[in-house]
Amino acid sequence: MSASIREQIMLAIVAALDAGGAPAGLTVHRERTRPIETDSLPAIMLYAEDDQPKPMGSNYRAPQTERQLSIGLQCRAVGSSSITPDEALDPIIVWADLQMFLDETFGGLANGVEEIRTVWSSREGDQPVAAATIHFTVKYRTSRLDPTSKA
Repeated sequence: MSASIREQIMLAIVAALDAGGAPAGLTVHRERTRPIETDSLPAIMLYAEDDQPKPMGSNYRAPQTERQLSIGLQCRAVGSSSITPDEALDPIIVWADLQMFLDETFGGLANGVEEIRTVWSSREGDQPVAAATIHFTVKYRTSRLDPTSKA
């Protein structure tokens, strides 16, 4: 059985974030529940939040379903004696934004991407860690009867 278009998009996002030219030491993970220790930072965690299907047109038996996949990219970085955590985090956020819009169709799988908001957080400890979750909506279409097919 083929992977759903949603899963194919998620894999394409991981590949884009893992591409050459990424900030030094960056690791990319699926799922936010993964425990990330400060020695693995900087990191981006990709996770799906919601997928809203809507029949195309006014006919509930339309052949295609328009979908809006809400995803989060949680970016994390650790500061040092020479750089604040927020300053260390900035290139990770910039990289994530650039990669999401470099090919916002992800090779023809999606119709486009919309950036929704960024939520900031930080944690004090032996090493201060800054985090920001960038929320996006990826718009795509699938067959109403087969989520692995566009038509």
